[in-house]
Amino acid sequence: MHRSGIKATKEVKSEISANKGDKTCLFIKIEINKEAFVLKSTGKMGGEKVDKSDFKALQSQLETNTACYLFFRDCIVGNEGKWVLCQFMPDLARVNSKMLYASSRASVKEAFGNSALTEDYFISDPSELTMDAFEKSRQAVDRKTLLTFEEQAKDEAVRGEILAMSDGVALTVSDIPITVSKSGEDAIKAVGSGSNNVAILHLNDESQELLADTKGTRKSGMDDVQKVCVAAKKPRYVLIRYPHKAPSGDAKEAMIFIYYCPDEAHPRLKMMYSTCKAMVLSVVEKLKVQVTKRYEASEGNELTDQMVMAELYPKKAEKVTFAKPKAKSKGRRKLISKKKFVAS
Repeated sequence: MHRSGIKATKEVKSEISANKGDKTCLFIKIEINKEAFVLKSTGKMGGEKVDKSDFKALQSQLETNTACYLFFRDCIVGNEGKWVLCQFMPDLARVNSKMLYASSRASVKEAFGNSALTEDYFISDPSELTMDAFEKSRQAVDRKTLLTFEEQAKDEAVRGEILAMSDGVALTVSDIPITVSKSGEDAIKAVGSGSNNVAILHLNDESQELLADTKGTRKSGMDDVQKVCVAAKKPRYVLIRYPHKAPSGDAKEAMIFIYYCPDEAHPRLKMMYSTCKAMVLSVVEKLKVQVTKRYEASEGNELTDQMVMAELYPKKAEKVTFAKPKAKSKGRRKLISKKKFVAS
């Protein structure tokens, strides 16, 4: 997915700047209308600090079937003066609208000012935009997610130097950087060369770095994949070299890519893994591993040999024909004689 090419006009940038400078401003809502960023609405805080009542005001700005960008003041202590980009992607929004908003996120952040932002907060339902939910999403993060974009850029540069020395693969597709760790690269190459059968991969929640979940062994199969993926309770990418016997009886081998995304996974992770799936496949191809079959799964019972074989060799629907019923016999044909009428 590439950038949409949408850019903010001088008028929109001026409106954003004016509201950012207002210390009482709580939020700035921006939508895309006719391939242009439009400042839809703004709102003020109820007091001196952001509190739960302010989040109710934020919720009121979300429409059931309309995606939007909602910039709001960070309520975390120590982040005073900073903002959060809430990207609202409701399930009922049109697919092409979701793609447009996803591919325009980097541009709207540039228009707002990357240095003023602490993080992106992805949600698909208004109920996720509460103070408790937002603070909970921050409890498990480390210092890296609280850095400014300038500080993160410095960290990325350092990490880039380390990867360069370790022959890591760095790709930037659209506005989401996919960096492949050495372990992730080695796991993919091992499956490609045949030294391992399976590579189970996951993304770092904050940096989108592709990591190897398990080293795998030559004898790994779908049972091992199922155990690891179900236990993780989070999305995973699976690359498996699958030796099998075809229905014809011939020994075959397939290179399969599985995108596993359990229904109970956090919406933010679902969006991130779904967006990055094509990029991960590009990495696999860049490492000269040819995928011959791909499919998606959301439950553990879909990570089985039976399911893989069904995907590799789908049964053709048998054409059922019905004989046209014979017309019911009306019995022996009766002859009706015509009577002659004689005029009297």
